[in-house]
Amino acid sequence: FDIVQNMASWLQGSFSLVIEGNYELLYASIPLMLLAYVYADFFTIAGMGRDAAVALGLNHASIMRMGLVIVSIISSITIVEVGYLPFIGLIVPNIVSIFRGDAVKKILFDTAWLGAMLVLVCDVAGRMLIAPFEIPIGVILSVVGGVVFLTMLFHRKTYA
Repeated sequence: FDIVQNMASWLQGSFSLVIEGNYELLYASIPLMLLAYVYADFFTIAGMGRDAAVALGLNHASIMRMGLVIVSIISSITIVEVGYLPFIGLIVPNIVSIFRGDAVKKILFDTAWLGAMLVLVCDVAGRMLIAPFEIPIGVILSVVGGVVFLTMLFHRKTYA
């Protein structure tokens, strides 16, 4: 079953194995994404810290546990189907929160949209750079993500 190639795609991230009969597991993440959207306000409050969450009447530990379970299941499904896509969860939410703020419910769709566009642009670039060969999307995304992350790190605004 070409297990070595499948292992390489998990480590580098590639859409070459996403074909009919091979991607249907991704549909299992849709209810979890809807659940994350419903509880987005609770995640925002829990992100303010334990004391703030308890003061507002939330069980901080259970909210954090639920968020961890939702994110880890969605991430594991994506990694199994597509492979490891580096820097998506690091740079995209930070870029969106710079422009839109920290409220999770307000930035959720913008984060998903920008992340999808970044992955699409990197995939097209990986297919076009040395055509007819294909550079795995994880490699292109690592280079782009590293440059963007270092730019954000060294050119950040300092606040009082």
